[in-house]
Amino acid sequence: MLVTSRQQDDGVWHELKTRRDAWADSGIRSIKVIGDAEAPGPIAWATYAGHRFARELDEADIGDALPFRREITALAVE
Repeated sequence: MLVTSRQQDDGVWHELKTRRDAWADSGIRSIKVIGDAEAPGPIAWATYAGHRFARELDEADIGDALPFRREITALAVE
């Protein structure tokens, strides 16, 4: 797959979901799809998704209530 394809590639996530019965034996409680596997975008978005996931690992789900301000970019429309 090319970096520029902008196509979701969540095959590993789907494969893991089919093996749910084996999770407990490996100590896995849940899995989550993040980054380009969830929604392809700029590398900064994938990096952000990985960073956020690592910070929130084993914590309660906070949804969209982020504990910090995130820079949001937008294109100017003329």
